[in-house]
Amino acid sequence: PSRKRPACPYPNPGRYVPGEQLIQGMRVAFSGDTSVDRELLEDRAIEAGLHIATSVSRLTSVLVTNDPGAATSKTVKAASFGTPVIDEAAFMQLLSHVVPAAPSA
Repeated sequence: PSRKRPACPYPNPGRYVPGEQLIQGMRVAFSGDTSVDRELLEDRAIEAGLHIATSVSRLTSVLVTNDPGAATSKTVKAASFGTPVIDEAAFMQLLSHVVPAAPSA
């Protein structure tokens, strides 16, 4: 059962662009096993201002998985939507430099 999470206060800025930084409000989904406890990863992402998605949709900014080649429903969906897929190590590195959300007009 997934935990109740606070609503993300930031609007979704769109897809993650590989090689750039994550931006507050981006929707992050996880697939498969992680070396760090999944709840800890989710908590760190929420603290950084990211939205945790339990499934992959066209609104998902990035999918984090340590086995991008695995044909899980999430990796297949991510590929069909053109959602970038990164591994846990890359995600942990990106988490330390999440860009603040643009102020709403």
